[in-house]
Amino acid sequence: MGYLDTILTEAKKDRKAGAFPFSLGVEVTNHCNLRCPMCPRETAVRGHDNMDWDLFTKIANETAKHERVLFLPQGFGESFIHPQFGKMLAYAHDVGVDLTMVVSNGTYLTETNIHALIDAQVPFLNISLDGTRKDVFEKIRVNANYDEVIENVKRLFRMRKERGSQLPYVILRMIKMEETIDDIEAFEQMWEPWLEEHDEVAFSSYQTWNNSVENKSVEQPAGLKELEALEEAGTPKPPCRMIYKTMQVYHDGSTTLCCYDYDCEMNVGNANDTSISELWTSENAEHYRKLHEEGRLDEISICRGCQEYIP
Repeated sequence: MGYLDTILTEAKKDRKAGAFPFSLGVEVTNHCNLRCPMCPRETAVRGHDNMDWDLFTKIANETAKHERVLFLPQGFGESFIHPQFGKMLAYAHDVGVDLTMVVSNGTYLTETNIHALIDAQVPFLNISLDGTRKDVFEKIRVNANYDEVIENVKRLFRMRKERGSQLPYVILRMIKMEETIDDIEAFEQMWEPWLEEHDEVAFSSYQTWNNSVENKSVEQPAGLKELEALEEAGTPKPPCRMIYKTMQVYHDGSTTLCCYDYDCEMNVGNANDTSISELWTSENAEHYRKLHEEGRLDEISICRGCQEYIP
């Protein structure tokens, strides 16, 4: 089990919301240079824009007052596209946000951006890659150049070593899907020589984003397997853990309790005029949790038929 998985295991021990979300996504931009077929970004109707600097700093300042918050400056876009993203990472570090994870498609790992990651001592960098074959990679990561992305990732490892930094810990993540499932071993072998302590290769189950994209999964999601076992045992369906642990803030400040809610249908308020703590414990948030607790998930459009349920 990797370092990050250990943290996430701690988060799943209970269904208590507490005073602040365990995992806080902050969509600094939902502009993206790629058009991946498994991403619901093009399906969403909430528009595309960058987050204002003042909103980001407001959220970072509040997050810094809480310990062990997994802070993800990420949404449905490539964060490095934001012209101030390096400055945002530095700001979050300087005010005391201590558990940041950047998610990237790897296309923007220039020397400047790598220096920004290391300077801000970002703990985790999750790079989304899909296999070792150029034709497959470019079919999935539409608009990306396989050779350039691989060189970018290797540049990251070299520069981190040259600068004598352990951080960021790197997670190279591949989605298990029809096109990549037979490439797992080769993927591990390709990257193993580059990994240092706490780096890891990881594999994700394919997500359908509540059936908004074509289903190319090769395995049943773990959450649904657990749910089937509960149903066979005659145990009532428990609430999804997401609504007790995660909050996603989108570029315009709108917020939802689920990072799979790509169009913010479960909107609980706006972070421009309300604190994260107030939104997290608001009547709107408690309304959705109560629906889950009463077994009325079907009354929430994004939860109805969701394949990403986490019991």
